[in-house]
Amino acid sequence: MKIRRKLLLLLVLVPGTLCAQDVQVRIHAAHPPKAITIVAGKGTLQWRTCPSCPDRAAHNLSVATAGPEVKIDGKETRKELHVDGSYRLRRADGPEFSASFSLSVESRDDGLLIKASMPLEAYVEAVLAAESADFHHAESMKAMAVAARTYVARFRGQHERDGFDFCDTTHCQAVRWNAVNPRIAAAVEATRGEILRFGGAPAETFYHQNCGGSVAAVNDVWPSIHEPYLAGHADPYCHTASDLKWKSTISILDLDQALRAADLASPRGWKTIEVVSRTASGRAQLLKLAGGNPPGVLVSASSLRFAVDRALGWNKIRSDLYEINSSGGQVIVSGRGSGHGVGLCQAGAEEMAREGKTYREILSFYYPGTQLSVVQPEAWQKRSSERFELFSTNPETDATVLPVAERILKEDENAVGWRIPFRVRLQFFPTMDIYRNSTGQPGWVVASTRGHTIRLQPLLELQRRLIAESTLRHEIYHLLVESHASSKTPLWFREGLVLYLSKSSDSGLPVRAMTDQQIDAVLRQSANREEMDQAYSAARRRVSSLVDQYGRSTVVGWLNLGLPKDLITGSASSVPKTTQE
Repeated sequence: MKIRRKLLLLLVLVPGTLCAQDVQVRIHAAHPPKAITIVAGKGTLQWRTCPSCPDRAAHNLSVATAGPEVKIDGKETRKELHVDGSYRLRRADGPEFSASFSLSVESRDDGLLIKASMPLEAYVEAVLAAESADFHHAESMKAMAVAARTYVARFRGQHERDGFDFCDTTHCQAVRWNAVNPRIAAAVEATRGEILRFGGAPAETFYHQNCGGSVAAVNDVWPSIHEPYLAGHADPYCHTASDLKWKSTISILDLDQALRAADLASPRGWKTIEVVSRTASGRAQLLKLAGGNPPGVLVSASSLRFAVDRALGWNKIRSDLYEINSSGGQVIVSGRGSGHGVGLCQAGAEEMAREGKTYREILSFYYPGTQLSVVQPEAWQKRSSERFELFSTNPETDATVLPVAERILKEDENAVGWRIPFRVRLQFFPTMDIYRNSTGQPGWVVASTRGHTIRLQPLLELQRRLIAESTLRHEIYHLLVESHASSKTPLWFREGLVLYLSKSSDSGLPVRAMTDQQIDAVLRQSANREEMDQAYSAARRRVSSLVDQYGRSTVVGWLNLGLPKDLITGSASSVPKTTQE
């Protein structure tokens, strides 16, 4: 994982997947194709147009976007396509993907949303295939396998709102589907099920290519994260191997255009750039653009690096560990290292393995204080009703909720006049620890919805707190709202509408005046319970005030039609006026 965004905790009430270990990955996430061809690798493909639809057989399928639907073989348009069997996925302008994982295809504004559902260990192998090119020793490969697997345990559901767990780019973890070799398979098998924990929870196992001899503290890169096992420290192993010195020359004109393309303010006609502050590890933290109008504009080093990466290529500024000078319309950057510098340094790990260190010693050096443990798979069993599939390790007890869920689903669908177009999956976890470790959710989030699956804390715990039915109703409304929402519908509106429709109780916290944009920012970035509760309360009150003003049917209709322009671009407050006074 070279570049990462913070996991979003977006659900206020908190009860998996078909298998708790399956990972849903978006294929071709960086450049989604408008059309693909799926060719059977062996025998025929088995395909269907909904999860519970009957299978059909084909030797190949052509799939293309058709507005909000996909067009199959140029004639049949459907909301989704599901494929099983061995296949080759081809696009006109990109690499071929070959696999036998269950595949689903939907249409989005940017192209086809192609998702592969694969076993955890197969996903770890694909990550290692992308990340292990510089590894020649088994122990460094094993350390990478544990780091990649722990990342899954900690950040599963990183793209939950989009209906999958991870993309296939460095935003999550880079993957190479067709490059798994026996060395990679052996490293994954040797560490099967092993992850790092800290305080009982999966650790945040960031990693990078080369730290330049100095590992960065996590809060220097992501200020909101404070983990003691991700402190900055010297890395003599990376220094011994090679601290990867590099040098780039960039014209001021190109650099200015890169900053503007990233919506970063830069002074008109600036002529020089200098580092004005550094982190404890020596990395550039804050830069000053001088000699222009206005003078002395500050920009963060990480923002500048990401802007240059996107506009001019990742190899121009490979890390924030550099000296920078400007002269004659040119900027000269002389640095060392590659990547953000947090966590495991791949160059240092390889050197440690070369010197005879074990993968446990490598992990201990880069993630000090964490404990290596094995994730024990649970004996999940399935029970079904007309509209639900239940996955549980205690199915005889947990299946008693199915009639209740059927009733709630019918009531909720009647209340809004829509139907959920798929069979809903319920997954009850056997213990609180397993729930937290498997979903990455804190204990105060009693349920979360990912894709078609509602993941719940133990049923007995929900019943003891008298919230089993209210939790189910809230999550079913989430499914209804998300299945009906436009891709451009704001997050605050979707969340507030769910709270309004499900009649969820208010947090009871003092009302905080927040704009719609502020609510969205908190819901997308904060993991602080009080702050999240305030944002949810503000979203609910905002939607309630809109219902009072425009009527319930009109406001609910905006979910699919889009909000009026003045509600998006205006500065309307997210709570009724009377609550701000």
